[in-house]
Amino acid sequence: MKVSIITEGFENTGHGHITRCLSLYQAFAEHNIFPTIYVNGDKHAQSLLVNCRYEIMDWLTHPTKLTTEINNSDILIIDSYLAGKEYYSHFWKLAGNSLYIDDNLRIEYPEGIILNGTINSENFPYKKTGNEFLLGAKYIPIRKEFWNVPVRKINKEVSSILITFGGQDIKNLTPGILQSLNDNYPLVRKSVVIGSGFKNKDKIENLKNDNVEFHYSPDANQMRNLMLSSDFAVTAAGQTLYELAVTGTPTTAIAVADNQMNNIREWKKQGFLLNVILHNDRFYMRKLNDELKKLESISIRKKLSKIGKDNVDGQGSRRVVNYLIEKVCDMNGFYFRYAIESDSEIVYGLSNDPAVRQNSINTQPIGWNEHQQWFTKKVTQEDYRFYLVFDKKDGFIGQIRFELSDSSAVTSISISSEYRGKGLSKKIIKCACSKIFAEKHSLKNIIAFIRPENNVSINSFISSGFILTGDEIINGHIFMKYILERS
Repeated sequence: MKVSIITEGFENTGHGHITRCLSLYQAFAEHNIFPTIYVNGDKHAQSLLVNCRYEIMDWLTHPTKLTTEINNSDILIIDSYLAGKEYYSHFWKLAGNSLYIDDNLRIEYPEGIILNGTINSENFPYKKTGNEFLLGAKYIPIRKEFWNVPVRKINKEVSSILITFGGQDIKNLTPGILQSLNDNYPLVRKSVVIGSGFKNKDKIENLKNDNVEFHYSPDANQMRNLMLSSDFAVTAAGQTLYELAVTGTPTTAIAVADNQMNNIREWKKQGFLLNVILHNDRFYMRKLNDELKKLESISIRKKLSKIGKDNVDGQGSRRVVNYLIEKVCDMNGFYFRYAIESDSEIVYGLSNDPAVRQNSINTQPIGWNEHQQWFTKKVTQEDYRFYLVFDKKDGFIGQIRFELSDSSAVTSISISSEYRGKGLSKKIIKCACSKIFAEKHSLKNIIAFIRPENNVSINSFISSGFILTGDEIINGHIFMKYILERS
């Protein structure tokens, strides 16, 4: 399955888009599907994209390269505030299924799935068009470190406060808030997150004392632990609010951008926030201090913690990805993904199935060590495409492989015993051949060698457009040669 994710993230705008796209990447990876994330961003964006496939490119100014890269995607995901409707209208035509991440009904999206994980977005006034919708906090994409959060302990007395304004703190709020907390809560530990894009580090570091701890660009696991160990948090009203909610962290939020207005207002309606505070309100610090005073109450903190966890369970990324996989499967009854080294055992079991061995070029049982050497080579070989086939519940249907040359490819297919006789071979062959032709433009034909007595395979390949062109002797046995020409 080819999954392409398009997004952006800059030092001066924040990295919330990248964070939630990364969470979808992680949910795909649970299925051993590894998307490519195309980021219009800067060097600060790269620090978030460790252990994933990504490419930094200015796709907004120069979309031609991106068009080539994402063409023939099975799933396309776009998360952008910069791309206009014309980009969406162009990109969605290049994929089988398209999903658009929205926060505020930004544009009229083309055909596809609209995802808005904002709290209460199921009540937003979306036009009932031909689009599909995934709305509400149950679908909010959250990083995998927040998918299974331990139970929080609510302390009677406040002993720790977290200050986090993302990777940039674009409105430079951290120094003033830390100074106020030092004045009002001198004996309380303050954990201050300082992102890679902060312009005011010196000013913040000058406020250091024995009860102030600085955490420089913490990773997701460190952020989760900071939230769980803090009695309440002060934050911006963006993506971090949902991570605070799922950890049950009582929170005061300040909206620092227009796109955070829906978030802060809806969380106020839901009861997780006590007030709507805007960064450009000249009385914002007074409102913040009033709210923090209320959060000293253990009963209020217990209430807010429960509201947060009741509304966000952390499973949004998994729900979205499962929905997308089901969409792909609804078309054919299966999906493809590339084989990886950890698949060795299931492929070994299928390869040694008696029916598979009987119809293979080599009919002898395969030893484990021999298989391991062969499999490790094939899944990394440049001129080899090794697809595994699964149903929407990740049931292993079978495999189809292509050995490529400049203008030709040799294919073979094996189906697991429980999926035989269901008419899947024909569909798998047709879909896989289409993928290979689309990927490799120099390919003129695809060849299949089939034993004369294997009527099931012969019928499947003929039904898929292959034509008998003769026979060949391989390992002393006659095989029928079938060829599918590029149409």
